[in-house]
Amino acid sequence: MQESHYMGSIVLLNSGDSNYKIIDGQQRFTTLSIISLAVISKLKDLIENEIDLEKNNERIELLMKDYIGHKDSVSLTYSSKLFLNENNDSFYQRRLLSFNKPINIKKLLDSEKLLWKAYEFYVGKINSLFYNLKDGSELASFLKNIIGRNLLFIQITVENELNAYTVFETLNSRGVELTSTDLLKNYLFSLVAKSSSDLEQVKKQWKKIIDIIGLKNFPVFLRHYLNTQIKLINKGYLFKAIKKTIREDKDVFNLLDKLEESAYIYMALGNPNDEYWREDKELYESIDALKLFGVTQHKPLLMISYLYLNTQTFKKLLKSIVTISYRYSVIGRHQTNIMDKIYNKAAIEVYENQSTINVTTILNTIKDLYISDDDFKNSFEGKTFNTNNNNHKKQARYTLYKLEGQIENGNKYDYLNDAGTIEHILPENLTEDWEKIFSEDEHIRNVYKIGNLTLLESNKNRDIADKLFEEKKLVYAESKYAITNTIDVFEWSINTLKQRQSKLANIACGIWKIQYS
Repeated sequence: MQESHYMGSIVLLNSGDSNYKIIDGQQRFTTLSIISLAVISKLKDLIENEIDLEKNNERIELLMKDYIGHKDSVSLTYSSKLFLNENNDSFYQRRLLSFNKPINIKKLLDSEKLLWKAYEFYVGKINSLFYNLKDGSELASFLKNIIGRNLLFIQITVENELNAYTVFETLNSRGVELTSTDLLKNYLFSLVAKSSSDLEQVKKQWKKIIDIIGLKNFPVFLRHYLNTQIKLINKGYLFKAIKKTIREDKDVFNLLDKLEESAYIYMALGNPNDEYWREDKELYESIDALKLFGVTQHKPLLMISYLYLNTQTFKKLLKSIVTISYRYSVIGRHQTNIMDKIYNKAAIEVYENQSTINVTTILNTIKDLYISDDDFKNSFEGKTFNTNNNNHKKQARYTLYKLEGQIENGNKYDYLNDAGTIEHILPENLTEDWEKIFSEDEHIRNVYKIGNLTLLESNKNRDIADKLFEEKKLVYAESKYAITNTIDVFEWSINTLKQRQSKLANIACGIWKIQYS
C-alpha cells in the first residue's frame, strides 16, 4: 500500500457554480496538471507506436476528462478545469493542453519558459520511470491510484477576497525568511481587497511592473529598490521590510507608483539600447560598459540618482562609476560584497538629501571602491583576457580600443562596430619556431596578457597568422591602429612583452581616472 503524501493547505475563494479561485496553491495545482499531461503524453507515444490503439485512446479521453477538462463538441478543444493567471493561461491552453511545442522557446516569457521546462522535466521522468512500457494501463493506474489517491491537502474555502488574503497571510507567516513574490503580491492585494475597484487597479499595476521587470528578476529588482532607501538587506527579508512600511491602502498605491517608475530606470540601466540613452552617445557608452563588466551593485545608486540629479550631474556620476568598476572589478577583481555596502550607503545619502546632494559628495562616499594608481597598475600588469571566452574577448576589445584612443596619433573607434580584430603577437598556437623563444609554460602564462594583444585589420591578421615577430612587425607598421604601428622593439620576448604591458598600464591609469581633491 502506497503511503500518503501531505501537500499542505490550499486556500480557495468560492466564486459560485462550483468554481473556485486559487489564492494559495496555484503552483501545486499547476504542477499536478503538468504531471498529468506528461502521463498522457506517454500514452500518446504508445499510440504513435501502434500499441493497444483503441484502449489507449480511450484512456487518454478518460484521463483528460478527469484531470484536465472537457472537450468542446464544436471546436473539439479542451475546456480546462484549471485556468492560470492572465500572463500564462494562453500558453497553458494553446501549448501545454494541446501538446504543441512552442514555436520559439527563446522568445517566451520567463514564466512560460518555466512552464515548458517543467513539462519537459516530467515527460523525462515519466519516460525514465516507464522506459520499457508495453501496456497503457500501468500509466493510467499511476496517475489515478498513486498520484490521484495518495496526495492529501487541507482545503480552506472563504467567501470573499479580503478573508482569502488574510488566511493566506496567516498560513505563510511563520517567522521564516519569506522570499516569495507571490506572498508580497497577495499581501498588497489584501490591503486593498475591501474595494473591488482598488483591487482591480492594484492588480493591473502589479501586472505592469512584472511585465516590465520579468517575474524571475523581480526579487533582485525589489532588493535594489529597497536598498536605495534603507540599510542593506538580503533577498530573504524583502517581504518583512515591505510589511514594516506598507500598512494601508494608500501605502500600496504609493509603493506601486514608485516601483513602476523605478522599474523603467532599472531595466534601462541594463540595456544600452534603451530609449533613455538613445539620444546621448556618452550615456549609451557608459551603460554598455557596465553591462560588459557584468557588475550590478551600482544599480541602487544609479536608480535613485537618475530621479534626483540633473542630466549632466548624472552623466558625470555614471562615467565615474564606469571608471571605478573597471578598476575595481575588471582589473582588480576585488570582492563584490564591499561594493554592495558602499553603494547602498551612497544611495541612502542621495535619497535623504535629494535637494542638496552633489556628485562630489557621492564620489567621496564611494571613494573606497576607487583602487589606487599603484594597485591598479600592478593589477593591470598581470592582467590576462582569455579571448576564447566571449565576454573576456569583448572586454579585451573594449580595453584595446580605449588605449588606442589615448595613444598619440591614435583614433577613437567604436569597439563594437569597428572591423578590427585582436591580434596575439605571441600566437595562440605555439609553433616550433616560437617554441625556441617561449617555453610551453611561458606561452600559457603570457599569451593572453594584455601586453601580448593588439588591434589589427582582419586581412592583415589572416596573412601573418603564426609567423615570427620579424615578419609580423613589418605588417604592424602598416596598420591604421596606433596601438599597433607604434610597437617598436627588435624582438618579442618575455621582457619586451612585460615592458609593453607596463607601458599600457600607465596609459590605462590615465584613461580610467577620477581626480579626487
